Amino acid sequence: MRLLRSSALLAPMLLAGCAVSTAGGERLKLRSAQFRDYVEGVFREQNRVADALAFELEAPGAASAELAAAEDELLGACAGVNELATARRDNRRLGIGRSVRAARSVPDCERATRAAETRLARPPR
Repeated sequence: MRLLRSSALLAPMLLAGCAVSTAGGERLKLRSAQFRDYVEGVFREQNRVADALAFELEAPGAASAELAAAEDELLGACAGVNELATARRDNRRLGIGRSVRAARSVPDCERATRAAETRLARPPR
């Protein structure tokens, strides 16, 4: 029981010290308002790009393996961001381990979003 209580007290302290580096190199503490804003911005941007990819892939004659691969990479890289957003929407806690893993995946999602957006801007081959 004492170990459980100690773990419960230690976990928030550890989380408070955790930080993530954005794709642009800025360090944000996981429990900061700036990090929450960053996650929301990445989430919105990846949704916008994912929608654009989906519409592009559905367009007549637009079957592009490169676009499909970009979509797959985006969805995989942003799974943690989507998990955070869904948990927040549903007022559900993920637990410390899952929350930290998901939070640390946000820069990967940001990079995948930028790469997919760049691919969308290129003319089809």
